[in-house]
Amino acid sequence: MDVSTRREQAITGAVLVAAFALRAYRLGAASLWYDETVSVILAQKDVLALTRHTAGDIHPPLYYYLLHLWGRLAGWSEFSVAFVSLFFGVLLGALVYRVAREWFDARVARLAALLVALSPYNLWYSQEVRMYTLGACLGLVSTYLFVRVLTADRWRLTTDRRPPTAAWVFVAYVTVSALGVYTLYYFAFLLAFQNLAALVWLIRNRKELRNLYRWLVSQIAILVLYAPWLPIAFRQATDPPVPPWRSFTTLPDVLLESFAALAFGQSIEPMLVAPMLVVIAGVIAFALWRDRRPLTADRPTDSLSHCPPFLLGYTLVPLFIIYALSLWKPLYHVRYIFTYSPAFYILVAQGFVQVSHYATRKAQGTRRITKRIVTILACLLLTAYGILLAFSTYNFWYSPHYAKDDLRGAVRYLSEHWRPGDAILINAGYTYTAFLYYADVPIAWRGRLTQYTIRNTNEGAIVLQTGSIGGAPNLGWGNPESDFYATTADETRAALDRVFAAHSRLWMLRLYDTVVDPDGIIRDYLATRGRLFDDEGFAGGSYARVQGYLTTRAPLTALPNDVTRRDLLLGKRIVLLGFTPNATRVRAGAPLDVEVYWQAREPTNVDARLYIGLFAEDGSVVAAADEIPIGNALGTSRWMPGEILRQPIRLRVPPHLAPGEYVLRVALYNPLTNETLAPSPQEFVTENGHIVLTRVQVNPASEN
Repeated sequence: MDVSTRREQAITGAVLVAAFALRAYRLGAASLWYDETVSVILAQKDVLALTRHTAGDIHPPLYYYLLHLWGRLAGWSEFSVAFVSLFFGVLLGALVYRVAREWFDARVARLAALLVALSPYNLWYSQEVRMYTLGACLGLVSTYLFVRVLTADRWRLTTDRRPPTAAWVFVAYVTVSALGVYTLYYFAFLLAFQNLAALVWLIRNRKELRNLYRWLVSQIAILVLYAPWLPIAFRQATDPPVPPWRSFTTLPDVLLESFAALAFGQSIEPMLVAPMLVVIAGVIAFALWRDRRPLTADRPTDSLSHCPPFLLGYTLVPLFIIYALSLWKPLYHVRYIFTYSPAFYILVAQGFVQVSHYATRKAQGTRRITKRIVTILACLLLTAYGILLAFSTYNFWYSPHYAKDDLRGAVRYLSEHWRPGDAILINAGYTYTAFLYYADVPIAWRGRLTQYTIRNTNEGAIVLQTGSIGGAPNLGWGNPESDFYATTADETRAALDRVFAAHSRLWMLRLYDTVVDPDGIIRDYLATRGRLFDDEGFAGGSYARVQGYLTTRAPLTALPNDVTRRDLLLGKRIVLLGFTPNATRVRAGAPLDVEVYWQAREPTNVDARLYIGLFAEDGSVVAAADEIPIGNALGTSRWMPGEILRQPIRLRVPPHLAPGEYVLRVALYNPLTNETLAPSPQEFVTENGHIVLTRVQVNPASEN
């Protein structure tokens, strides 16, 4: 191995290591957003259930199969499940290098691989638990083999290397292309481009029409391999089982958004990088202008892959097909263009190399000052490009504006504040996968809201999935197991009536609810029939919210008979009326649930906070919690004098706590001064103003 070869391998290896490092940094740090949780929940199913569920969804199953196998080996943490995308994201850089090395030269290959490694667009999807990096890898391999299949005879004549057998290339192309369509339906638009390129090639090279037979057989073979899934794909495309959610995007916006994403990612505003986009467009135009020979001209290997218009068509033809079909039904989203992105980076690299060669030749024989000016301009251009890439990458990692929906935070907040007897409303089929992945609550029953019958249970949460109000009757294809179903406003209100009759509190996880409830039927019902006691928003462009409602607007007027009375006036304004139960048993590691009843005697201007502590006999605290009484939307400053409010409180008992008898204490305090709202001294009031509530018998974790 000569020195130049070792040097090239070292540079390529360094680029791939850098690509891995960038993609591994903060992998799994952010919450999974809705689509990603769908990937994980589907992959956790057995293969048969996975296939059946995917057949009623809008994506083919191959990626889910791979994630299923990987998850069984590596686990289901956010880091683990994202590693599949990371692997294919790094592999994409290696494939770009390999393809560009053969189609052009080593300099173009190294630069193209570097552009992929540094691309915020690639970084974004290399950390997303979806099929896009897999689809891009399969697309590049398919196109590379497509060129080999179509130009096999020319390749043999123009290279002194021993070519692979035509049969092997043919089988590989057909297999990879079929796998691509089993990964992402939008892969079909890349195959459409390949067919268009083949048609142009064969028309301009009539002497090679013998390749037409080979090409037709390859397309038939792909179709045969895809035949088992084809009826499902056709039905999903023509009669989607999900509510429509995309809006039409105009062609200028499609081109600007796609170009900006390819060049600088989705984490920077396109207009901010518009001047540099013009420069990159000029570089691409220069590459096209400098290589104007017809497709029939002699090239180092073949005249198809080495043709810059071919690379431009690789990216643009599928994009224009998507736009054209969007005139019938909106299909465009910038994420789908990632499948066609590899050619963009090879083309840009080729353009930069061509510009460099041209500038070098023009500078020869000129004054030294001219050469310096050219060098300075080139350095400034590369510096500006690098700064914008770094800025976009920083935004991707740290900017709240580009943060994914914090469904982890939302569901965990709900899990922490849910109490036995509460119902949970998942406002759209869009959120149930996030709830299942992140929730830490026992589920007693989960089903469609319209199928709910009154269930009085403290064994776990009642989880209700709403339907698409006013949706098309064929939504979900009538499958009772579908994530989406059509319902009416009257059916929804009747179901909520049953929920309100059976539960004193209702939680709602809001996300995309305007899609399935455009007229706000559920929001209006909760606002008029319930009383908001908790409301918390979370980061992300979809404005996820967790809201808690009391299911009656009428305040309590009397305490239940089983309440132990205390009647302690705290801070001369708030009374702790009582609690239940008087004594309880709990296993170590299990939650301790107690209900406290409050009453405001006078209005307050501060939302007091509640301290909850579990104490041993020697007075040491073994567990503690801190929260706003009732909820952040119904704190003490919003309590009406005279009304009685019930607050279910929960404290997690440490799993390794020694068995024995403990005491639960509570205290209200002013968060502005940290001063306890102390009651008058009594036998169940400690020296520091804590109120002794119930005695707790803690049993070993192994006991029921």
